[in-house]
Amino acid sequence: MKFLLSCLCFFTFLSFTFAQTGALPTVRTKLGHLTLYVNNERGNFNGINDLPASFSHSFGTDQEATPLSIVSEQDSISVTLRHGTPAVFRIVRQAKGDTVLCRFSSHKEAKAARFPDAYKKANQGKTLILIPEVYELINVVFALTTYGKTDAIYKNTPYFQAVMAHFSPFAGHAAVRTIDSLLTQSEDHYAPLKMDSYAYLFTGDRITKEGTYDRTSWGEVNTLEPYIPLLEDFARKSKYRNFYRDHQSYYNGLILDFQQNIDVATMKRWLEQQFPRTRYSAVKVLFTPLVGWNQSANQFEDNGFSEAHAHVNFPFVGKNADRQPASLVKGQRMMIIFTELNHSYLNPEADRYAKEIAVAYRDLSGWITTGKPSAGYSNPLSCFEEYMNYGLVTLLYSDLFDAATFATLKTGLEKSMVENRGFQRFREFDEELLKLYQNRKPGQTVADLYPAIIAWAARR
Repeated sequence: MKFLLSCLCFFTFLSFTFAQTGALPTVRTKLGHLTLYVNNERGNFNGINDLPASFSHSFGTDQEATPLSIVSEQDSISVTLRHGTPAVFRIVRQAKGDTVLCRFSSHKEAKAARFPDAYKKANQGKTLILIPEVYELINVVFALTTYGKTDAIYKNTPYFQAVMAHFSPFAGHAAVRTIDSLLTQSEDHYAPLKMDSYAYLFTGDRITKEGTYDRTSWGEVNTLEPYIPLLEDFARKSKYRNFYRDHQSYYNGLILDFQQNIDVATMKRWLEQQFPRTRYSAVKVLFTPLVGWNQSANQFEDNGFSEAHAHVNFPFVGKNADRQPASLVKGQRMMIIFTELNHSYLNPEADRYAKEIAVAYRDLSGWITTGKPSAGYSNPLSCFEEYMNYGLVTLLYSDLFDAATFATLKTGLEKSMVENRGFQRFREFDEELLKLYQNRKPGQTVADLYPAIIAWAARR
């Protein structure tokens, strides 16, 4: 599998001393995160301002020596990762006025996913919509935590009421208390724990690795593994498997609705037409009726087979949907999954233009807004990708819907992006991208438009 890293959430923090000989490679940043390239694969290095003065981390890599680049909004450095031998460098945190001393090494990577020939044959070309059993279990546990009191858990269904009625007597169980403690320490634990649950299935009362996946989140270890015995005990005492079986018809109904009305297969075909350098052998959409808003994605490759995973919330129909045209409701419901799935296509293309994007978006003050969700996209590459993410929604809508529906969807999208999320220039960006798309030459794709939209951004 290619090296994939979306977030360094679980570092091993160590104090160390060594004899310093010569100047250490140094990267400066005013922000709270950096971008990493391990063997040219990009990942986000988050939480810079929360790190201790010295720390270590080991990456799983196939090769004994692997190039690592660390890129800030100002400069970059390159070092070589070696198995068991640290590369030492510094991060100057200008926002805090101090320096972090870093020691990064590597170790032989355990594959996150293995796709044998039988798996490839069974899954080639498929788009699967799933509510897996262990996946639903961890979401039930989330619902019982303090974090579960927030909008991260969707509560406007009879199903949620059934979950609380059945499982509230077990809210004091060690599994719930432990997961609650993790989420209290940092909400960043939420996505990896949820995603990694897909690597497991039930065998009787036991929860075991399914066999295809070692882990399904972004890191190098399965973050849920230490808590499997607690989850087994919780499931057994609460009779979780009976609850899951009793609600199978509800799950199947949601999956059928997703298949018939959201049409992920059409999205996949459109993305592959527009990003011809990127192909996935299969796509899996994982969801639960308990998720309120948190989405994430990952990709896997092994044995000539590639797979994209999108973890999303279910696009429940709003109260006023019956008063709206069916096409408008469909477009609104498609957005959740499309804006997660398309990252698996648009991000690899953005990596090809990382230097140009860094120049075009060097001053983010006019692109994002402090105190709004856009502030989380505080490096040039992630900011550009999020603009493109929702810009692609407009392009897809322009191809799928009639003029009136398209105009309504586009206006609502732009209003939300600017006013609610704080992406100040999204209307301008969206208009320019749409113009480029509508006036593209025969045979041109969205991927071909990247230089033009980046050049436009550089002139702002």
